[in-house]
Amino acid sequence: MSPASRTVPGGRAAARIAQWAMVGAVVVIGVLFPQVYGQDFYAVTIATECIVYALITISLNLLVGYGGQISLGQAGLVAIGGYAGAYILEKVPSLPFPVELAFAAVLTTIAGLILGLPTGRLRGHYLAVVTLGLGVAIPQIALNLTSITNGRTGLIVNPASIGSLALASPVAIYYMCFVVTCLSVIAIHSLLKTRTGRAFMAVRDSEQAAAAMGINVQRTKITLFAVSAFFAGIGGDLFGHLQNLVAPGAFPFSLSLFFLAAVIVGGSASLPGSVIGAILLVLADTQTTSLPGFEPVVVGGVVVLVLLIIPGGLAAVPATLMRLRSRQGRRRARTGSLASGAGD
Repeated sequence: MSPASRTVPGGRAAARIAQWAMVGAVVVIGVLFPQVYGQDFYAVTIATECIVYALITISLNLLVGYGGQISLGQAGLVAIGGYAGAYILEKVPSLPFPVELAFAAVLTTIAGLILGLPTGRLRGHYLAVVTLGLGVAIPQIALNLTSITNGRTGLIVNPASIGSLALASPVAIYYMCFVVTCLSVIAIHSLLKTRTGRAFMAVRDSEQAAAAMGINVQRTKITLFAVSAFFAGIGGDLFGHLQNLVAPGAFPFSLSLFFLAAVIVGGSASLPGSVIGAILLVLADTQTTSLPGFEPVVVGGVVVLVLLIIPGGLAAVPATLMRLRSRQGRRRARTGSLASGAGD
């Protein structure tokens, strides 16, 4: 067995452990954050935004990274989830939060199924154009469907509630979003380990090979869109509670590009990478509050910088370090063997 074959699997395992160690650190920090900064409502709000954006980025990474489907309309699905949650709470203010969340997720899933039906036969830039149309159309529909969405004014999002407990304070909203996101990540991770998740990745790698193995490619793509929409709807409902308002202006096309940039920065087909990418871009975006209009410049600069230094995204950092370490070890071993041969 060659040194490379011995070190590569171990390197991959170590890189995977390092990725999830980072996620574990993020979870611990997430649990303790309000205990330290609970009185700083601005810091808690930014942290909540990081959590919500991480979930939405993961929902997009399901399509882009694990399914190989380019989507430029994720903000449209998020808008559907946000409006659905706000609308049902307006009609039934005392509705328990889990029921509201399920309503938003199911309604967005239906939209994802409708989108998936015609796009099941598309790929590449054709699919990107169709999803781009969704991202542009949904805010315009919301703008004109005044009987439901209240037009340009939008809908005020009533506080979520569980029994008699109202989740209205910034810290309560933070923990609500944190728990929902953690449960969603666990569900997505479990799904990717199933036959359905493996079918997603098989279609991503080669549609022809997947079909030859008996996988229904079109049905798999439709299922992928539905699953992605389900979690985007959950993220949209949380987004509404974070903003306290859902309006057409809250879901511009640039928001879809932001989520796509977070996938690229964090790393394609990586749940930890999606979390880290979303947090990094949200923090970078908040630094431009004193420079209005420069947000896209900062986000674009971060994307370019990361791709130049680490083409695989931040999730590839542990694997890259392990590969460099393995290469250095082989060089030392080769140098030592040459030195001992010269001595003989």
